[in-house]
Amino acid sequence: MPTLNKVLVAVNEEADLPNISRSSLHRLLKSMDFVFTKRGRNTALLEREDIILWRRNYLRDIKRYREEGRPIYYLDETWVNAGDVNSKIWVDKSVLTARMASSAGLSTGAVNPTGKGKRLIVCHIGSEDGFVHGGLLSFESKKKYSRLSR
Repeated sequence: MPTLNKVLVAVNEEADLPNISRSSLHRLLKSMDFVFTKRGRNTALLEREDIILWRRNYLRDIKRYREEGRPIYYLDETWVNAGDVNSKIWVDKSVLTARMASSAGLSTGAVNPTGKGKRLIVCHIGSEDGFVHGGLLSFESKKKYSRLSR
């Protein structure tokens, strides 16, 4: 996380910038309306150097494979809850109460799913030519709560 000391070191290591004292940097930041405050939960996303390097190598390799005309395959997974429903439905606005619905032989609408119950895990592999024959893997999750449910 960017602290005053870390910023000071970075500024003083930069050859194009003059060396400044900690108190001068503090005053400068204050004059630019920066405040030192308790960190909130919606902090900036900072990436680790090893992840940045991994992504750079991955993109370089993908570019090379494309230049060589090699096929590139992608694997992904998702899950489907047994009780999944659409978040929006058509509703008859003329039915104002549950009693009116009952007397007309209607329901009062769909019940929101609980999120509990069975879950279907789906994995597949594909390329620009489509899905790979035999590449589908699907199975029913046996645990109510697992790493995939988070």
